Amino acid sequence: MNSQQTIRVVTDTAADVCEQEQALRGWTQHYSQLQPGRFTGELREFGVPGIQLIRETTNLRLHQHTAPPPNTLVLGVPMVGSAPSRFEGKPVGVGDVILFRGAAVCDFLCSGPMSILAVAIDLPRLTALRAPTPNAEALQSGTFLSAHAPALRNELNWLLAEQQPGADILRHASVRLAILDRCCQVVERITSRLEGERLIPLSQRQNLVNRARDYVSAHPDDVLSVAQIAQGVGVTTRMLEYSFADVMGMSPTAYLRMIRLNAARRALRVADPRQTTVAEIAMDHGFWHLGRFSTYYSQMYGEKPSDTLKRRSAAVA
Repeated sequence: MNSQQTIRVVTDTAADVCEQEQALRGWTQHYSQLQPGRFTGELREFGVPGIQLIRETTNLRLHQHTAPPPNTLVLGVPMVGSAPSRFEGKPVGVGDVILFRGAAVCDFLCSGPMSILAVAIDLPRLTALRAPTPNAEALQSGTFLSAHAPALRNELNWLLAEQQPGADILRHASVRLAILDRCCQVVERITSRLEGERLIPLSQRQNLVNRARDYVSAHPDDVLSVAQIAQGVGVTTRMLEYSFADVMGMSPTAYLRMIRLNAARRALRVADPRQTTVAEIAMDHGFWHLGRFSTYYSQMYGEKPSDTLKRRSAAVA
């Protein structure tokens, strides 16, 4: 299930805002230092075709004019503890997601040390995973309160941390799908608020859940995202979330995790430990954060995934 992708890895440090503003390839940026002192900045970037993960850290009050490449959608979140900031004149809180539209120059003002995490996605790649409505093309740059902001922050921070092999992990299709899925969830919540909820009647939600489960069953070898399932059954992920909450008492994300855990357990029970590892099986079933996989697995089955594989090892010895 892993695909060979060319990974671009960039880690730059800068001692001047003129250097910092040139670090992101393909972006149009102009930075002004608004505070006396020696500037220091760092950019960490991982990229595969269609997706770019970014962490930018600066130490002084700055005024930034920035525009992503054309046909790009960027979602950004500040790290907890960063100095107060404003995007397009609006304060940015820890529960906010900053949305940039490609080629549109935006105004960003940070009042001191700042670390911001972002994911930049080619719009065709994002819309390819979505149901027909709502339309990401209709979005404008701005700041939006989002329930998904903490999760997006945690995921990007983990991938871009110095100690994590984020670039290698990004090679896995399941990781890229998880990132795209999270972005789809953020975008859909924003557009739902802008356009008004469009939910199916309660009487149809059971049918929708049944169709979604059938779609998952029909793709046993694929690591599916919630957005892909929604597209497969012809609804928005928001509709899918409401339907699963009413019918199943859980989110479609939780349901997918349960299904993947079951599949991973079956694989561990029959795997030859001389030829595979827990990490490989976890990745093959869409679990790219191995610590979380172990936690989910232990909570579900009362044993570590390594214990399941060891029993198989004893059986083949």
